[in-house]
Amino acid sequence: MSSARRRGQARGQAPEANNPARRGMNPARGRVAPFDGPASRGSASGAGAQSQISGPAPSSRRGSNAGSQAGSQGGSQAPSAPVSSRPAMATAGLDPAREGPPARATDAIRFVDMPASFYNIDNMFDHATEFAKRPSYNDTGKVIQLPLNSYEVTQIPRINIYQYDVIIGNGAETRAVQRRVWQSQVRKKNDKLGPDVIWDGNKLAWSMRPYGTVRMMVDLDVENGRPADKDGKNSFRIHINQTKTLNLAVLSAYIGGQMQFSNEALEAINFLDHLMREGPSNNQTLVPLKASFFKRGGDFMDLGSSVEVFRGIFQSIRPAQGGRMVINLDVANTTFWKPQGLLETIIAKNSWRDPNQIVQQFQDRNQVSATEKYLKRLMVKAVYKGNIQPEKVYKIEKIANVNANTHRIKWRNPQTGQESNEMVSIAVYFNRRYNVQLRYPNIPLVQMTKKMRGSPVLFPAELLVLEKHQRYGAKLDENQTANMIKFAVSPPAKRLEAINQGKSWLGWDTDLMMRNYGLKISNQQLITQARVLPAPGVKFKNKVEQPGTKGRWDLRAKQFMTNNSTKLVSWGIGFFEGRTGFTQQSLEKFAMDFMAAYRGHGGDVANTKPHMMKLNNDPGVAVNDLYQATGNAFKQRPQILVFLVQNRNSQHYLRIKKSCDCRFGVVSQVMQAAQVAKGNAQYYSNVLMKFNAKLGGSTAQALPGKGSGTVNFTAPTVFIGCDVSHASPGSDQPSMAAITVSFDRFARRYAAGCQTNGRRVEMVTPANWRNVLKPLLQTWMSDVGGGQAPAQVYYIRDGVSERQFQHVMEQEVPEIRAILDDLSGRKWNGKITSIIAAKRHHIRAFPKSGDGDQKGNPLPGTLIERDVTSPMDFDFYLYSHTALQGTSRPVHYTVIQDEAAHKPSAIQNMIYEHCYQYMRSTTSVSLHPAAYYAHLASNRAKAHENITAAAGPQGGAGFKATGPASSDTPRSSEVPALLPFQTANGSGIQFSMWYI
Repeated sequence: MSSARRRGQARGQAPEANNPARRGMNPARGRVAPFDGPASRGSASGAGAQSQISGPAPSSRRGSNAGSQAGSQGGSQAPSAPVSSRPAMATAGLDPAREGPPARATDAIRFVDMPASFYNIDNMFDHATEFAKRPSYNDTGKVIQLPLNSYEVTQIPRINIYQYDVIIGNGAETRAVQRRVWQSQVRKKNDKLGPDVIWDGNKLAWSMRPYGTVRMMVDLDVENGRPADKDGKNSFRIHINQTKTLNLAVLSAYIGGQMQFSNEALEAINFLDHLMREGPSNNQTLVPLKASFFKRGGDFMDLGSSVEVFRGIFQSIRPAQGGRMVINLDVANTTFWKPQGLLETIIAKNSWRDPNQIVQQFQDRNQVSATEKYLKRLMVKAVYKGNIQPEKVYKIEKIANVNANTHRIKWRNPQTGQESNEMVSIAVYFNRRYNVQLRYPNIPLVQMTKKMRGSPVLFPAELLVLEKHQRYGAKLDENQTANMIKFAVSPPAKRLEAINQGKSWLGWDTDLMMRNYGLKISNQQLITQARVLPAPGVKFKNKVEQPGTKGRWDLRAKQFMTNNSTKLVSWGIGFFEGRTGFTQQSLEKFAMDFMAAYRGHGGDVANTKPHMMKLNNDPGVAVNDLYQATGNAFKQRPQILVFLVQNRNSQHYLRIKKSCDCRFGVVSQVMQAAQVAKGNAQYYSNVLMKFNAKLGGSTAQALPGKGSGTVNFTAPTVFIGCDVSHASPGSDQPSMAAITVSFDRFARRYAAGCQTNGRRVEMVTPANWRNVLKPLLQTWMSDVGGGQAPAQVYYIRDGVSERQFQHVMEQEVPEIRAILDDLSGRKWNGKITSIIAAKRHHIRAFPKSGDGDQKGNPLPGTLIERDVTSPMDFDFYLYSHTALQGTSRPVHYTVIQDEAAHKPSAIQNMIYEHCYQYMRSTTSVSLHPAAYYAHLASNRAKAHENITAAAGPQGGAGFKATGPASSDTPRSSEVPALLPFQTANGSGIQFSMWYI
């Protein structure tokens, strides 16, 4: 038996403990010149066949805490054959939507939109989480027929589907090797396998026919037209073993509500997901990336600094209400590195002048390290005349500490291939061997992950060119973001046109695999029976506005619903010098006009002038000077400080807020000097909404519209909102957990607290519940509840995915209940209604003429609760706002717990109406204020980080990311707490709307 055959047999067996998995790499064969031909024949790295897509693979687990970790280590059972991860580089013929071996059963379908209850299959907790079921449907408002960007699956395969385990080699080969082996001519022409086999890119395959067990050998050297290696280093066995027959009738029973979720239903959905992707993934004109596909040479835009954005099509299958499966299609916009020379990329990314500046900058090893962060793992080709492997793709490992003049290798005779004892520099080597004169030999060489004969492959940077369609994972800068918005934002008609174009790329009607298996999808948009809920009135102190379906109003001649709780006496105005100058006279005019406008809106202001002064350019000094001078002028603590700034410098703004909040405990208002100079009354009114809120007032109150079924607050009720924000891509900032609590009977005002929450940890820690929520509820009981705990709690949680709903129910809701028990002095006997609000989804609506606004977007109050919602859970999509530009997006609400057993209209209409009470807007907003304010607070609290001013921006606006996006994997490293509010002298700032 040949060595290749013997090795092939071994590859079909589990590796022994003392025999580590081989990856098809040739053994070291002594020193090698880094530029002569392939690093190894038929290298198992598969670099030459690598695709052009890369980028950081998101973790399969977004922001979990100890509970989720325990769950994944516990009794969770994955399907009998787990589904593959997407390799770092995806090619045609490989489904890209798999990212890492599944730790949980549902990781196999992480790009399928599944109902929250489906994730109980993962057994993350000791018992299955019972989510609220849909009680019925809303019966208020006006019924409309609303087209969606969803398409019904009209026929699910009715034939037997046979599932197989696939082992290539010993099962530990790289994704690139597995892909090359599977795509080999030997495998494709094997008489035992028909053309109907679908492979998931890792461990699973499906077919329409039972093949039993199939074994074959593939020699990658022979595949590439080279002689087979005598010891079979690049010979691999494929072992395909039939394991089960899928029962797709189980899926029909699940979506029809006749049975609960099961492994069988999961396997059926997983198969349909891959079947639907098989055609596009093998289409050479498309670039696959996760759940999206991008047309090669399609619509794109240069964002600047070596980054491009491409427009593609997102495709996802989902079970839905009405006993159906639907396909959701939407526009996908994704950023990629610009395919250009590596030197051009480095220069553009750092805004340097020319390659000579690279030489200067790379004298600093810190600059080299920063550059390595974003270059690492990028795919490049070497372009120079005489290159015998011009299509070979390499992956960057790092920037070497040698250059083409200093690094020497042995000269190799180009005719005989024999090494000599002569040592030559890389620059001399290229000149003598290829007649290539390096222009920048002093720039450090670039080291690849590839090795040849045991030595690292090094290339001059000026010869390297970035491959196309490599995912750009770092944070966009301000200019790139502005360009991205211009490219991505499109009105509904244009978006629908792009969706239809993308649908044509997918080719459902001509997809041979779908046709052979019997999967049929309608080409017509799904039209659902939606409703436009009754619009609320907006009550001010002196009048009621009826915005109807416009979703907007103005403040002219309107007094705020409640004014500042204490007469405004002690306050100051300070301005920073700059292009917009102020004289004493102009400053006094602003103060007079601003206060006149406030009085016009009902503000209670003393007749004395505020203290006014020019400020030091240092924000910390400026806040101290204005606070002290104002307090001295009025012989009492300042109630509010106003700062007139010259630009939108985010770091400047954060330093003002840090000093006001944490050094002096005073609320503040920052205004743009240029806007102040214009004296625009509307600008003043818009700022005064926030000004009044910080001083204890409220802007307006929503009045239920005619026929609304909203909740009537007859019992003491509190709204709790929560959001956890994470660091910008490339930033190491901690996550911020913000919790809000409604602070009046009508849920107009909200107090908020915030604290660090680890890094990339989504679930709020028990300590943060105790330290943030408990003081807020204590104050609510004394100031609003008359010393009693609330009878009804609405908990509105923002920013978690369906797979995390169980964590909310099992970890966060019990913390709220425990705090209420503690504050009540006994077991709290009230009721909780828990609602998740999600914005990251792809459902969009395209109303017919007369059912939408002038731009073609749905009207505020448009409710979707059929056809694309969960087949079992209580969820709905709600448009509660008017989009200023682009295609509007509804918020996806899921009621996961409802101890009060509300009718749908009670919850849905209440959420819609509360969106008209958002304190700082004259429009209804897209998200319930409890969650919206939590989002504001989590971002504003970044000003409270315990870092020096010299540290500069740590994330967000003004932060320049040098590396790829941070992993979504939670990290348990300790993070410092935020600076506390200054609460001396009873400032009470922690219970004000400081964040607004």
